[in-house]
Amino acid sequence: MISVPGALALSLPQDLALGPVAAFMVGTEFAHLHPVPDYSLHLVLPAAAAEAAIDAGWAEQHPIARLGIISPGAVMVYAPRDAHEADIAAGLVRASYAYATGSELPLRAGEHGGH
Repeated sequence: MISVPGALALSLPQDLALGPVAAFMVGTEFAHLHPVPDYSLHLVLPAAAAEAAIDAGWAEQHPIARLGIISPGAVMVYAPRDAHEADIAAGLVRASYAYATGSELPLRAGEHGGH
C-alpha cells in the first residue's frame, strides 16, 4: 500500500493484528520487501529492537519515521548478501510479525550482531 511497484507486503488479517497501532505502517501491513534489484525491507519493530538493529548496522530508521509520520520503530533493513545475513533479516521479520500479532518475542542470540 505504501511502497514501490512490485513490492511484496506482509499484512495480517484484522483478527490477528493484535499488536499496538505503532506495529503497523499502514492498515495491517507490518513489513514489505522491495523488488529487484534492491531487496531491502521496510518493517516495524518494537523501539528497543529497532534501536538494536540500527546500532548493529542491520538497519536504519525509515526517513518518514524520523519525521514522526509513522512509527519510530519503522526501519529499512539492508538486503542480505549471504545466508548468514538472510538469517538475520528473517529474524527481524519474525520480530516484526511478533510485534504486529501482539506476541513481541525477543530477538534470538546473534540476530542483532554487527554487519
